[in-house]
Amino acid sequence: MKKLSLLFTTLVLMTSTVLLGTSCQKVYTETAVAKKDTTTAQPLPAWYISDLALIYQGGIQRLPWTKDQLTPYIYRKTNTGVDWLFDGFLFIEFKDGMGHEYAEGYEPLPAGKTEWQWLLDRNFENGKALHALDDVLDSLAQLNITPKRKRKVVLTLPEPIRTLSNWGDLNGKTLNFADSADRVAACKWYIETALAKWQAANFKHIELMGFYWVAEQNTGAVEILPTVAANIHSKQQRFYWIPYYGAAGAANWKNMGFDIAYQQPNYFFDLNSPYSILTGAINFAQKNKMALEMEFDDRLMNQAGYRQKYTDYINEFTKAGAWNNLPVAYYEGGGAWLTMSLSTDPVITGLVKRLSDIIVTRQTAADQR
Repeated sequence: MKKLSLLFTTLVLMTSTVLLGTSCQKVYTETAVAKKDTTTAQPLPAWYISDLALIYQGGIQRLPWTKDQLTPYIYRKTNTGVDWLFDGFLFIEFKDGMGHEYAEGYEPLPAGKTEWQWLLDRNFENGKALHALDDVLDSLAQLNITPKRKRKVVLTLPEPIRTLSNWGDLNGKTLNFADSADRVAACKWYIETALAKWQAANFKHIELMGFYWVAEQNTGAVEILPTVAANIHSKQQRFYWIPYYGAAGAANWKNMGFDIAYQQPNYFFDLNSPYSILTGAINFAQKNKMALEMEFDDRLMNQAGYRQKYTDYINEFTKAGAWNNLPVAYYEGGGAWLTMSLSTDPVITGLVKRLSDIIVTRQTAADQR
């Protein structure tokens, strides 16, 4: 997900120019983030996701995401019951682990129709991923423990990579992604197929909110994104994006048709990353009315430098008012939160508790609106 090799030098140079934002606004409201909100809180829209966990799933290199593996993302136990954690789950994938990529720049071969269908089948595999998420919630429901709001799901929409001349057949035609109309047609097919599979699954406790554009910059899709977005909206779904810091088109996210964009700071991934990358990304998000992404992975399990970066995110998000006012997405490296939740190391359990406490507070606030 993180193309740091393309960015690091650029980010160091650009942070001095992006520290200009002075007001941060909540997506789809006019409420200033960095200022105290003295108005009465308005009810949240039905589609609102407070805390979106990125679940890397699909490729053969990933965790299978069984009930036990997903449980620490859904709730934590208390003396009197449970505290709810993430209320949204983005099932994200950019490669199948067998040489095909769902976004440009990760593998030798662009994914075709066969690989697109395979990814959806993996998302909907019995006992894993979506079904496991619903099963955990169903087990709790049988104990009369249910969240006030259904947990929400976002599915990956693969990028139709322009260099692919033979994606596969659709309605008797072989799609060639050199043609923008064929790229849009493939996206429409994927969206419709995903919605049909969702309806057939008959989930009890989760609801589909929309689709995530997996390419982290829009240089390869400017000409098709508004049309794809319109199709998603016609299905009463929403369109999500998480551009990396410095990505082409990030500031123009609304005009591309996205309903929400989360800014990646990209500060965590290199111990030599200057602090100004984190603060610069936050200010860029403020200036462009974006949400934010918290970032960490399992390197913090045994390296103090990464534990400090984890803490830096929490502290700077607090200073910016993000925890009180913004949706937040969470990149955790494909299983780090699970590993951290199982740890008995008091340092790690302290890190888990600090972020969990924040999420629980945010969930309680969302439930009350």
